[in-house]
Amino acid sequence: MSSNENAAADTGDGYENLRGVLVAQGADATTWYYRAAAPTLATGADGRIQFTLINAGPMTMFACTGMWGVATATLDAVRADLAARAGVPVAQLNLLPAPVEVGEVSLMLGDGQGAYVLLGKTRSSGTPPYHAAFNIMLDADQAARVRKALSGERGWLELRYAITAAAPTRHTASHETSEAFDVDVSLRSGDEQADAGLSLRSQIRAYAERGQEQQQTQHVSADAADWGLPKP
Repeated sequence: MSSNENAAADTGDGYENLRGVLVAQGADATTWYYRAAAPTLATGADGRIQFTLINAGPMTMFACTGMWGVATATLDAVRADLAARAGVPVAQLNLLPAPVEVGEVSLMLGDGQGAYVLLGKTRSSGTPPYHAAFNIMLDADQAARVRKALSGERGWLELRYAITAAAPTRHTASHETSEAFDVDVSLRSGDEQADAGLSLRSQIRAYAERGQEQQQTQHVSADAADWGLPKP
């Protein structure tokens, strides 16, 4: 689906695809969470894609900066669509980054047939749009594969992010019940009487705890053919 399409599709995991952005409703109709559908390469202040491929004798220097985020203009359009859906002014629509943890970011080198090996890995910036910088020296075989990817052939180079949904908060609840019993005892011996009182209390405490759901890590990826690079 193109980022220019004003259409929504259910992704089957609680998110829907709106203008190429995955969105999910929060606790109310005016709160939504978003995440990018796929990673891509970051752009600099001049709008140029952050990518370099330079020959250096028998080696080739390969540098790029990946990102997993959504452009501000696209977010503004998505926010307007969701506000119209909820029937509220745009200013009242809260569009927040999805609560996720981004793990390793990898560049995967393929064989053109669906098999991949790790070319390089790094950590992201930790906050949207989760920039991840790579600087790798390629040998002749690796460089040849990368050039095939840059020419538009699929299956040779892939940018891959490991994403884990944020762990839910653990809640603990307790319930306490108590019962009291009063017992009066009278003892008589001849003309004398002794009175005694006994109070018994029974207390029961019950605890209920909701365990954390096991979190699943998934990978979101993009083939180099979809990075928007100019053809060499």
